[in-house]
Amino acid sequence: MKLAEGEIVQLIDSRGKRYQIKLKTGATFFFHRGAVEHDQLIGQQPGSWVKSSLGEPLLVLKPTLADFILKAKRGAQVIYPKDIGAILMLADIFPGARVLEAGTGSGALTLALLRAAGEGGWVISYEVRKEFLEVARRNIEEFFGLLPQNLILREKDIYQGLEEEDQELDRMVLDLPEPWRVVEQAKEALKPGGIFVAYNPTILQIFKLARRAEKAGGFYQVGVYEVLMRPWRTEQRVLRPELRMVAHTGFIYVARRVRETGPDLA
Repeated sequence: MKLAEGEIVQLIDSRGKRYQIKLKTGATFFFHRGAVEHDQLIGQQPGSWVKSSLGEPLLVLKPTLADFILKAKRGAQVIYPKDIGAILMLADIFPGARVLEAGTGSGALTLALLRAAGEGGWVISYEVRKEFLEVARRNIEEFFGLLPQNLILREKDIYQGLEEEDQELDRMVLDLPEPWRVVEQAKEALKPGGIFVAYNPTILQIFKLARRAEKAGGFYQVGVYEVLMRPWRTEQRVLRPELRMVAHTGFIYVARRVRETGPDLA
């Protein structure tokens, strides 16, 4: 499908540096190796090559969701794609799922949840800071082209409780500094067998959450995880790890909503 005005594209130069732009008729993209007219890109197929005004070759692609997230506007720090991928799998986000997220931040995880839940699902996202919510709204609109109808953005402090209609949830995913304060809400709102996930930068936050969930009852802890991603360089005769890697960014806590007492085996 040919690239059209209003679409977001990614340009990759000969050194592998990536640039993300939104196509607009008559506009020009300037960088340290020349300029590229947007009109050169409109009508091209993704995977095409163009040259800048200084002869720099540029690969033209539509960005993946991971590409978009790393280049998106930020209010709060975004969750890295490596962690988002793990969260989607550990939370088992499925088409048609009813998912509650808090906090929205810049909307990186929200985007991934929306794609995984699909048009038949719902994503309800809580964010206490209005300025963050506006950044997230713009990022979501820019990626999808409009605000999805199956998304509900709430400017609200989830620590103060859930909206009455935000019940019967399949999944709850938290990116909050004090997730243990939401344990009772999760216990009330999640369906039996539902999955509760929290993402935090320190293990002490996760430890406090785990103890609170254990004390509250009704949760079975699946595990606590940390995701490290180590890229490798493979070019010509070079085969070695990159000198830099995305190592620790956060811990992921996963639990299932279960009956508070086990079966009587006596």
